[in-house]
Amino acid sequence: MSDDVRGTCCRGTASDTEDILDFANMVFSMSHGGINFATLLPKAYARERCSILTHHLIRENGKIRALTDTYPLVLRQTDSELRTAYVGTVSVHPGSRGKGYMTVLMEAVEADARARQCDLLILDGRRQRYRHYGFEQAGMRCSFTVRLKDVCEYCRALHENSGGDCAYRFVLMEPDMDGLEDILDGMYRLYVRRNVTARTREDFYWCLQSMSADTYAVFKGETLSGYINISEDESELFELELNGSVPLAEVLRDFMRELDIPELIVAVGADESAKTECLDRLCGNNRTGMSHQIKILNYPSVLTFLLKWKQKYSSLSDGEFVIGVTGGEQPKECSHYRMCVTGAEVTVCETDAPADVILEGPELVRVLTTGNFYLTSQRPESPLKNAPAGWFPLPFFLPNADTF
Repeated sequence: MSDDVRGTCCRGTASDTEDILDFANMVFSMSHGGINFATLLPKAYARERCSILTHHLIRENGKIRALTDTYPLVLRQTDSELRTAYVGTVSVHPGSRGKGYMTVLMEAVEADARARQCDLLILDGRRQRYRHYGFEQAGMRCSFTVRLKDVCEYCRALHENSGGDCAYRFVLMEPDMDGLEDILDGMYRLYVRRNVTARTREDFYWCLQSMSADTYAVFKGETLSGYINISEDESELFELELNGSVPLAEVLRDFMRELDIPELIVAVGADESAKTECLDRLCGNNRTGMSHQIKILNYPSVLTFLLKWKQKYSSLSDGEFVIGVTGGEQPKECSHYRMCVTGAEVTVCETDAPADVILEGPELVRVLTTGNFYLTSQRPESPLKNAPAGWFPLPFFLPNADTF
């Protein structure tokens, strides 16, 4: 079979941008209705932003027949960073499926990420599809179903203002509004208080527009009290940041009243303890699910980062634990990593010491970052019973604005 029929893989360039968008819009619209990536994900596909992506294409007779893009993302804590590549827009033309194009593209994505010294790959989509490429579900997302009726009753029980007048007002953020940049400056100062961040001030507003979401600034009088990022259909609240003294329940009540929302799903990460405690008290239904799918490329960097993340909101006991990992670049080999916590110091390094537990790469992600840890550690003779108290599961959660 000739290359023109089989297809050739290459890096996309700026001159391919229009063709890339046309192809992605066409393929995804076939299964999801009308899709326009330039408006759906302006942080990546707006004219001003397309150049930040890495495009991998497969062409047949000069025409794009398969595509994947990667969005660069740097996760940040006070004293450390994690270089990641968020994989998205994975698409194959219906007439070219079954030729192995997705495998070629995913291999190109990983090779490129390793060449750029990325520590981690992230993506979303069907778990069964991407497990084949070494990805596994990671992290824990807590989703609370909040009803306006319940919030009002909760506030009345606390003797808070529950009359007809709202204590807070909400301003929809729009690109041409007066004072936009000053308000965004204030919102960004609230955002960077999170345990882990992924946005710069430059891309902050671009990110908040992901998936056609709307963002509201929260004011009490003329004082900025916080912001809310919510789905376009007003069914799910993606992100909520408030000044420390601002009561979450009262803001939710006023927001749902003003927008006439009877019920709302609020998603938070496992590291957002104060929000989780409040939401758990005022809602009648909640569930815990997985956050994203990841593939670890650099185990010392990723495990160090996640342990430090856990340390920000949970007390970690001093100790050490050696993990053996199989299934890397040399599948038959097993690399051992010593994880050590001494006071505030966290270190992870490769070691020749015997492993306390041996896991395949995807299994490590599933067991050590999700609720699966509790199930696995309860099994008779499970080596995870000897893990230092409180270390696992490790956190991994990104708000909707950071996804791709």
